[in-house]
Amino acid sequence: MTVSNSARRAWHSGPAVSALLVWAALLALGGCGKPDTPPPAPKPPEVGVLKVEARRTPLSVDIVGDIRAFREVELRPRVSGMVDKQLFRPGQMVREGELLFLIDPRALDSSVADAQARLLEAEAGLQRASEDVARYKPLLAEDAIARQTYEQAVAAQKQAASVVESRREGVNRARIDRGYAEVRAPISGQIGLQKVEVGGVASAGQTVLATVSTLDPVVVYFSVAEAEYLAFARRMQQATRGGRPAARPVELLLSDGSTYPHPGKFDFADRAVNPATGTLTLRAVFPNTGQLLRPGMTGRVRVTYDVAEDAILVPQKAVTELLGKQFVSVVGADGKVEQRPVKTGDRIGERWLIEDGLKPGDAVVVEGVQRARPGSTVTPVTLAAPAAAATPGAALAPASASASKK
Repeated sequence: MTVSNSARRAWHSGPAVSALLVWAALLALGGCGKPDTPPPAPKPPEVGVLKVEARRTPLSVDIVGDIRAFREVELRPRVSGMVDKQLFRPGQMVREGELLFLIDPRALDSSVADAQARLLEAEAGLQRASEDVARYKPLLAEDAIARQTYEQAVAAQKQAASVVESRREGVNRARIDRGYAEVRAPISGQIGLQKVEVGGVASAGQTVLATVSTLDPVVVYFSVAEAEYLAFARRMQQATRGGRPAARPVELLLSDGSTYPHPGKFDFADRAVNPATGTLTLRAVFPNTGQLLRPGMTGRVRVTYDVAEDAILVPQKAVTELLGKQFVSVVGADGKVEQRPVKTGDRIGERWLIEDGLKPGDAVVVEGVQRARPGSTVTPVTLAAPAAAATPGAALAPASASASKK
């Protein structure tokens, strides 16, 4: 079949040619693009590291204790009766021997008067007996009376004398009981609120009328477990053998976190460990001239038992435990993470004392420990080391107590 020239021109100018040209142009544009490139490698994760330093660090123990008055006396009447007078204001300072309460003394005054009357009666009997002896004695020399009569008179005199002594003691007892109606301060200190109002009845030896406490100084009682006491005692012995002072001032940390400005000292250790609790009771004395400390408050007693000259400390969160062993993650100069076993000692506040496994200059992972897998590469970010002055006392915990290190 013969195709005319006009047909050819119509085909070349038709839609098929346009589509073909567009397709060819697209292929040309695609061939001119850049070749595919692989995505960039991920950046190593950042972790916070702390450069290990060896510093002089006090080793101390913090133990919770109860603050009490050095002396505290409950006022209990020694005679029963109605409270007749109250001669103080609650909270005031009182002096030893000062009259505080008066128990109704009328019955006691009556007893004193009765005892005195009985004494006068006995003294009159003694006088009669003495006169009989004085009268019979010259008659006996002249054999004017029987010796038996004289001897009976002498015996009556002795009996009357003993009665006088008994009645005299009765008067003393009555006066003493009368004195017990006056309840006086047994010590100098601050008196609390009265427990019985005027007009109330108090029973001898049972009713507490008020309490007097000395506020300067005060004492802090605290208890330590037997194992903790042994560890502490050994530390003190090591310090003594090493020529370092074993006895150091005792600090008191108050419930608001502040440190009491006046140091104290030990003055008492119980003679035996309490078999019921397995603890030993200790006591420290603190001056309290400003009367800031009050009985019933709680605090922590801090005792510095030694000073480590080249101590290495790391935060507790940097130490992990596995199968009873402790590890830290250390970042090398090439950014590689190494899991290193360490031996921990006392807990110094929120840090562990490292006895073995680290050396000054090591970069220990403190933040992002989960991202620091052994053998992986990380980007270390050096953190500022805590100030030495911020090191708190050690909570007494032996290094073997792994349960407390979690």
